[in-house]
Amino acid sequence: MNFKKALPPGTIFNTSEKKIETEIRKIYYDESRITENEPFENAQVWIRVNGLSDSERIAQELTSANIDFLIIEDIFNLMQRSKIEEIENGLFAIIKVSALDVKDNDYKHEYLSIILKDNMVFTFNEYPPGILNIIEERLTSNLGKIRNHKANFLFYTIIDSLVDANTMFEHEITDILLSWEEKILYGKIKNIDELHQIRKEILLLKTNIFSLVDSLDFIEDIYKNPQVSNLKKYYQDLIDHLYRLNDRLNLDWENIKNLYDMHMNNISERTNSIMKILTIFSAVFIPMTFLAGVFGMNFVYMEIFNNPNGTWIFIGLCFIIFLLMMGFFKYKKWL
Repeated sequence: MNFKKALPPGTIFNTSEKKIETEIRKIYYDESRITENEPFENAQVWIRVNGLSDSERIAQELTSANIDFLIIEDIFNLMQRSKIEEIENGLFAIIKVSALDVKDNDYKHEYLSIILKDNMVFTFNEYPPGILNIIEERLTSNLGKIRNHKANFLFYTIIDSLVDANTMFEHEITDILLSWEEKILYGKIKNIDELHQIRKEILLLKTNIFSLVDSLDFIEDIYKNPQVSNLKKYYQDLIDHLYRLNDRLNLDWENIKNLYDMHMNNISERTNSIMKILTIFSAVFIPMTFLAGVFGMNFVYMEIFNNPNGTWIFIGLCFIIFLLMMGFFKYKKWL
């Protein structure tokens, strides 16, 4: 990841590492019709920008729509925190989405910028996410309420869908943690590298959601914004989803700490069990070692040396000592 160094504010510095060719599509719609790249009067506009490689072309498109240069800078800086903030005649949002690729068993992250300006919605992403494609299908097929509202409802719908995607990801993480709890509880796992990765994903998503909630708290009264006032109940529901997701992530964080503790307890228990066995063997052989030392002193007068069964007597004595000591350990419940 590249970083800008000592550049003035508003300087466009593209930190995207996915150099995908930029595609700009303009979708015009109202209650009765929808077209692509064919504007008509009183239409609401959705400008989809896939790929951030052509920064000059994207910046020119935004400048022509009177988007502030600081907003343009944030779009290309993929290190920005998740947020929703007010801009002139609209809103600006940065949402980071996490997903689990079951096929590759890998975690993927997407950075999306969304601008609501008057009757226009801009979306920017590094590659086409499936969520936006689903929303476009709903828009094209006139399913739901998007076509019956102005562009501000499309802006809300996109953010709500992205938050729902993060919620679904959290549910997948919860299911994985439940399976890990069973594995660790019954000592079926020894390598917890995957658990380390899950911990990182929870921390990342928790940080992103907290930043999103925190940015809403900074807005003095979001419901007074003309782009939000007629959608108050929808944004109240969105904020409720964010708080619930944040609460669930806190539970996941506590759960994963408990899993670490369980794993460490299992390791300690196995270590103690091994040390217990070694200690018992050592304790059992101490008297036998003593007897072997005594009989190995080569005294001149020792009657047992003259006994033809002396070897078996010694072995029998050692065996009796072993049984007595094991019985003593059982009596004391050390075994």
